[in-house]
Parts: sequence; structure tokens; C-alpha cells
Amino acid sequence: MSYKISISKTGTPDVMKIVEHEIPSPAKGDILVRNHATAVNFIDTIIRRGEMPEGMMPELPFIPGVEGAGVVEAVSEGVTSVKVGDRVAWMGALGAGGYSTHSLLPDPYVVKISEKTDFTTASAIPVNAMTAYHMLVNLGHAQSGQSVLVHAAAGGVGTMALQIAKHLGLTVIASVSTSKVAYAKEQGADYVIDYRNEDSTEKIMAYTKGRGVDFTLNPISGNTLKTDLKALTPLGTAVIFGFLSGPPEGTFAEDMAQHFGKSVAVRVSDIYTHFTHNRSLFSQDFNKVFELLENGILRPQIDEVIELKNVAEAHSKLEAGKVIGKLVLSIE
Repeated sequence: MSYKISISKTGTPDVMKIVEHEIPSPAKGDILVRNHATAVNFIDTIIRRGEMPEGMMPELPFIPGVEGAGVVEAVSEGVTSVKVGDRVAWMGALGAGGYSTHSLLPDPYVVKISEKTDFTTASAIPVNAMTAYHMLVNLGHAQSGQSVLVHAAAGGVGTMALQIAKHLGLTVIASVSTSKVAYAKEQGADYVIDYRNEDSTEKIMAYTKGRGVDFTLNPISGNTLKTDLKALTPLGTAVIFGFLSGPPEGTFAEDMAQHFGKSVAVRVSDIYTHFTHNRSLFSQDFNKVFELLENGILRPQIDEVIELKNVAEAHSKLEAGKVIGKLVLSIE
């Protein structure tokens, strides 16, 4: 039976229900994938709660899931990158329907995976690795010898950022809570800040011998942007890619004036801007990211694999902050 998880009303995790799913037919340029694994992302929980920004909330009923891995079941006219039977991973827009047995994806957003890469691992790569790679390579133009501060370094994006940054030759400072310090070190961080018990700015300046960092990657916002601006070296860049603690606090004009002499930059990054407006480059980057996986550079850390039918358990765990790495849903 083809089935999916449907959200027909917003609320707690138990609003997600299993329903039958009619298998879609590919239009020109599309690929039909029989999913075997999909990953859980914060965007899934935000949509389920009905907390998307005004104008961005998808219509209900809705199938969550923006990444996955499985086997190609059908291809349409004009698709030459994959064929029926190929093992693939994919990343999709909202509505791609990863929480289902089948998803229909445009050609640029599907990549072949080798037999040695299991579906669980492959499904944990697209959103997190592409987000980290885009920020470091396309936005930051990171170079060997530079330094980066990674907030929430024990999360999915944070883990990928640590590994990609080390591959690029950067000095990496990770910011995590007390219980995740050892994990960040295991993922390659040169230095780790326990933000609950240590002064971040003081530690950064000590680790960089007073220079500051070239980049900060920040999904937290709130009061952390102020710290980032203090920690940046002249010509450094703070990249904001989330608002886990709400919008940046303080007065932007005052903050910019205070650090004007350093010529710092503040950028925001939504991977879907790259996804939508740079299809060709996105596809190249997507293939590059999976090359890094195949070569052992990327090592996604799977917190737990939960059956799709138990998706409510997965959402509850993610929202409780009990996940280190990535949560994956298996689809049989």
C-alpha cells in the first residue's frame, strides 16, 4: 500500500495521521522516487504547529518532509541523470512529501548514491549538508587558514558545518551546551565553548589570540548576534540561518555603528533561495556534497531511526531538544 503522513489541522504531534496515498505520475522533467527513508527537520514541526511566518504557511492537508532517499520508480521525458532502479537521494521544496512512500521531484534535486551508502545515511545529508556547504563556500568563500564559530554545533547543520569546515582547512570553534561538548570534539572541532558556563567572547578571543573569527554560522539569533559581532575579526561575516531564540535582539543601527570600524558583514541564509534561484549551481553543489559523503569527509550522525508510523514520537523528541545529529524516519 502507498501511504503518507497527513496534517489536516495544526497542533500537537498527534495531529499527524497515516492515510492512503495515490502514487503521482511524473510530468516532464520529474522523477518518481519510492522513499525508504526521510529525515525530520524543524520546518516540519513549525508547519505542524501552524507557526510559519505570515503568507508562508502551506495549505492543509499537508504532507511534511523535504528530503529523503530511495529508488527511482519512474522518470519522465527529458530526464537523463537517473533511470528506473537507481538508488537516489533528494531534496525538495515544501510539499515534496517526504513523509510518504512516494515523492515526485524535479531532475536537478535528485542525485544518485552508491550501493555502499544506505538510505538512512543518504536521507540525513541533503538539507543539513547543503545548508552548511552553501554558507561556507558560496556565501563565505571560506579559505584554508581562516576561522569559524559554529553555533548549535551538535545539531544536524552544525555537525555538517564542523566536518566541511575542517575539510576546507578552517580552524573551527563549536558552541554547544554542556552535555554536547564531547560530541563536538568528536566531530572535529578544534575548540569547544560550553555556552551555558563560559563567556563566549572571552573564549573566542583567547582561542584566536585576540584576532576574532572570520565567520560565524548562527541559527540561534536572539542575543547571540551581539556576541557574534564582537567576536568577528575585521572584514568578518556573521551568517544568520535561523531564529531558534527569536529575531536578533538589540538595535541594529547601534550594533552596526559600534562595529563600523571593523567593516563586518551580516548575511542571512535560507537554503531555499539557492534551491529556487540557482538550480544549476545547486545541482552541482548537491553532487559535490554527496562526493564528500562517498569519500568519507561527511559523516552524518544519526540520533535514532524511527518508523514513519511513529512520527509523533520523532517530533516530540526533536521539539524537546533531545536530538544530537539527525532523526530519520524509515519507510517500509
